[in-house]
Amino acid sequence: MWMIETSTEFLAHLKQVGESDGILSNIAYTALVLASLDRPGVSFQKYEHHLEILGLDVAAEKLTKSSATERARVLAEVLHGRHEYTGNQAFYDDLQNANLMSVIDTRKGLPVALSILYLHAARLQGWRAEGLRFPGHFLIRLYGATNEIGDQVILDPFHDGAVLTARDLRELTQKFSDEDAGLRPDYYEAVSDKEILVRLLNNIKIRCLKVSDLGQAITVLSRLVMIDPGQIQHHYEMGMLLAHVEQNDLARESLGYCMDHMDQFDQNDLMEQQIRNTLTDIEQKDKVKQQSNVLNLHRDND
Repeated sequence: MWMIETSTEFLAHLKQVGESDGILSNIAYTALVLASLDRPGVSFQKYEHHLEILGLDVAAEKLTKSSATERARVLAEVLHGRHEYTGNQAFYDDLQNANLMSVIDTRKGLPVALSILYLHAARLQGWRAEGLRFPGHFLIRLYGATNEIGDQVILDPFHDGAVLTARDLRELTQKFSDEDAGLRPDYYEAVSDKEILVRLLNNIKIRCLKVSDLGQAITVLSRLVMIDPGQIQHHYEMGMLLAHVEQNDLARESLGYCMDHMDQFDQNDLMEQQIRNTLTDIEQKDKVKQQSNVLNLHRDND
């Protein structure tokens, strides 16, 4: 049983994730840590226990063979059939669909959140399972005992753990991608556990921005910076939002970091100009504020 009790320890754990190579010993645990930051005071223990139960229930199933197809069947039977996990199609944009604690409570969530539970249950058995770089809709790949290319399946945890065919994947591409509906090789690339968590947090960030909850969006970006510090885009987005809400010192820090790492931007000319303009605007606002403070001081002394 894992034990983390305070937000200080939560944040320390996220910092360790940021310093890692992207491979995590337990992705579901880190997803619970992220969830708990938005649910302070809620007991961690019952959610830890549920993660253990998922693994035990999968282990209790009797496999007739260790093929990827059979393993996928067992995962779907346990997570969807027994524990009733499914995609929240009725309220897809609900923020709670990306909070793993809430997903465990309601048994509904986003594709990436549900995938974390499937990955967790599979890996507890020693099975090879990984997330994919599929656009618009998160999927996982599960291997059989041989780990051979011919013995693997792609699962859709959002749709009850269904095993997808090439036709299913093409239809998903048409639905979620603006590009040509063909299946590109990079769609099948595995992503690291850290990238999965980034995708989870990006889902929350996007939903916060849709409803203009800039404070929560900034909070999410601070977590993205913590677990994925090498991705300069997080620093840029946080700096621009901080400048928008006139948190000038923090904005200057984030955007200054970007200027020091500008070579990491793909379109650094445009980005650099936007950052320079924002930093100039911050300086002008600070000067106006200082002048106003001086005038107020003189009035108080009169």
